Formats: sequence, structure tokens, C-alpha cells
Amino acid sequence: MQEFSRTIVRRVEDEIAATSSVDEILGKLRALSLDDFGRLMFSLPDPALPKISAKLPAMAPETVQKSWTGASGHELLRQTLAFTKQLETNVVRHRRRPLQDLRVLDFGCGYGRFIRMLYYYTSPSRIWGLDAWDRSLATCYEANVLANLAQSDRVPTSLPVNDVKFDLGFAFSVFTHLSPSTAVSALAAIRKSIEVGGLFIATIRPVEFWPFIDKNRGTTHSERLMAEHRDHGYAYLPHNGPEGETYGDFSTTPAFFDRPGWEVLGYDSTVMDEFQTSVILRAV
Repeated sequence: MQEFSRTIVRRVEDEIAATSSVDEILGKLRALSLDDFGRLMFSLPDPALPKISAKLPAMAPETVQKSWTGASGHELLRQTLAFTKQLETNVVRHRRRPLQDLRVLDFGCGYGRFIRMLYYYTSPSRIWGLDAWDRSLATCYEANVLANLAQSDRVPTSLPVNDVKFDLGFAFSVFTHLSPSTAVSALAAIRKSIEVGGLFIATIRPVEFWPFIDKNRGTTHSERLMAEHRDHGYAYLPHNGPEGETYGDFSTTPAFFDRPGWEVLGYDSTVMDEFQTSVILRAV
């Protein structure tokens, strides 16, 4: 972070009082660029910033970052920022409005790395983080992740969000692992909680993912799975054990998401991760 950016952070730290709300603090920190805001969020707690560290969530330990998301530190921040910018770009492109102050759903929130980025745009009270794994939510609570957190069903038919309707929902590296039937069920459940005209952005694996997996795992599935993908529009490799019925590795195309209640608007991608292609959906 450059000196003038550090000056902004230091000024916010010095101005925090016992009565300062999180929204007030975040409002001041939004004077930073998104990248610098991300650097700050990924660096907490920081002994040099005790007031900010007391108010905002601690970043997950490096071991959790690596084992859950395959990267950590600066590399993970770069990947996280790339997708966050996709969210902002597509809201502006397809809804003709900024991301600021929207109601946002993080479906499959994990340890909350994208929730931390969303603070740049909207109040924690307008963010919902759902995950089917209780350990994900426990990790969020331990780090003081600020959002509406709830556990979703492994194969959802509705979402535990009461009657809240979202302007934007997203699922990063979630539909890349769901079985086809679970993915269809999740899409229908999510649609119930997205307002008409709202967006849902989900990452998927392209067909080129399968040779990559064979190379990294020393397996020989790619030829069969690439053929399945090209014949049916998707391919699924279940994980070992009971969870394989709902969870594994899944490749597909945007056409898979052409389901009742959804309009496929297109896709987005980033050179940061060629195996996380974003499908852009609008609720109709």
C-alpha cells in the first residue's frame, strides 16, 4: 500500500471512537481504492491498527486459506479482487446501477473472503452469507465476519433468508462442485430469493478443466469426461464417499443455466483463473 493510502487508513484509525459504528468506519475506508481496501481486509488483525482490528473481521489463517481455496496471501487477494470487479462490472453493465447499497447474497460463503470485499460497497446488514457446511459458518463467527450468516441445506429447495429478496447473488467455486441434480435444485431455490431483474453470477468449470485435473491428480478421467461434457453439456466426477451424490467436480457451459426463472445474459472471465468462468443470469 502506498504512503498516501496508508495515510487514509491511519486517519480512520485515529478518528475511531468507542461509539463509532462499523458503517461509519467502512464509509471512511471507502476512500481507498478497492485493491487497497482488499489489502487492508486481508491484513487484519494488524497490531498497528488496534481500533480497526477490533471492529472489523480477522482474516482466516493461512492454513485455512490454502486448504479451502488453494491459495493464500497476495495471490488469493488478486484472485478475490478479480472476481469482485466482475461483480461490479456486470451489475453496472446489466442493471445500469452501481453496486453500492445493494442487498447481496454470497451462496457458499466459506470463510467469508468475498463478504470482506463487499464491505467496500454496502453495509454488512445488507449482506447474507450462506453455506451448507457448519464449519464454514463457525470459522466466520470466530473471525467476527459481519453479515447475516445462515446454514443452507446441502440440496436446497429454499434459502434460510426469511422473505429477503436480493438485488445480486453470486456463487464462487460452488457450482463447480455440485452434482447436476443438486445444481438444478440450488438454482431453483436461489431464484425464489432474487428479485425480478436481479442478477445471479456463478462460476463454472470449462471442458479444459479435465486434462488439468488429470495432470494434477495423476488420474486418467479426462478423455471420458470431456466426451461427456461435449455430448451432454456437462460432466460430473463425484467425490468418494456419501457426499459424492451431491458434491464432486463439475464442468458445464452457460447453456446449463437456461432454466425456468432465469435468463442467461452471457459470461465473464479473467486471466487470473482460467478455470473459473462466470455465468451471468438475470431473474425473470
